[in-house]
Amino acid sequence: MATRQGICKNCGSLITVDTNDELCECLFCDCVFPTTEAISIYENPDGVEFPNLPQPKRETKNVRHTATPVFDNVVEKAVKVDKATNKETKVEKLFEISPDDIQTPKNVKRNVWLITAICIVIVLGISIPLFVVRHGHQMNIDEKIRTVISSGQFTVSTERDDGYATGYKISGLSNNKISIVTEYDTDASKVFNAFKSYCAIRGEEYGYDSSDIAHYYDDVVLTVYAPNGRFTLTGDKNGATEDMVEVLVPEEEAETTTAES
Repeated sequence: MATRQGICKNCGSLITVDTNDELCECLFCDCVFPTTEAISIYENPDGVEFPNLPQPKRETKNVRHTATPVFDNVVEKAVKVDKATNKETKVEKLFEISPDDIQTPKNVKRNVWLITAICIVIVLGISIPLFVVRHGHQMNIDEKIRTVISSGQFTVSTERDDGYATGYKISGLSNNKISIVTEYDTDASKVFNAFKSYCAIRGEEYGYDSSDIAHYYDDVVLTVYAPNGRFTLTGDKNGATEDMVEVLVPEEEAETTTAES
C-alpha cells in the first residue's frame, strides 16, 4: 500500500489516500470519490471551490476507502488549502471566531443603556445642586471682597471681563481658595491680615463659628501675586500664623540678592 496526501473535493479537508485503491473516502464528510482527484486537488488547490454538500451516511459494514496517515511535509499544501474558499459556507478557517459571530443580546444592551442613563442622572442630580449652592456662596463672598483687599492694603483691579474679576479669583469646592494680583510690593504681615479677613467672611457665609478653628481656617488658601514675589498662606486645623506665609521670590530678584551677598 502506498499512501499519499489528498484533499476532499467536497469539504476541502486534508486526507490520506491509498494509491492502490481506486476510490478514497473523507473521514470528515463521508464523501467517496476517485483517489486521483484527491491527489490532484492536493497538488494544485488554487481556484478549487468546495461545495460542502451533505453526503449519504455510510454504514460500518460497507467497504471503507481509508488509509493509515503518513505525515510528510504538508505545511505548504495546508497553507494553500487554507486560502481556498468554501463555496457554500464562505468559511476560510473552521475554528476561527470573528467579531460578527459574537453579538450582545438585545436585553443586555438595553440594560447597559438604562444603567448608564441612571448613573448620568445621579451624577447630574448631585453635581448641579452642589454647583448652585457653591455659586450662591461665592457671589455673597464676592460682594465683600473689598474688605479683604483693604485688610491687606492691596492695590487690586476690581474691574470685570466677561463677568469675571481681573484682579482676583475665588475657587475651590467650598470657595476655600482665593488668588489676588496686586500692583505694588507686599509682605507677609499684609498677606496674613488679608487671610484672616477672608476666613472671617467665608466663615460667616458658611455659618462657621470662629472658635471652630478646624472649619474656620483648615484648607483655606490665599495666594497673592505681587511684583516682589508670590505669597501663599495655607491654613490648617490649628489655624494660621504670619510665619506660615511662604514666599517665592522672582528669579531676577533672587539672582541679584545672591550676587550682592
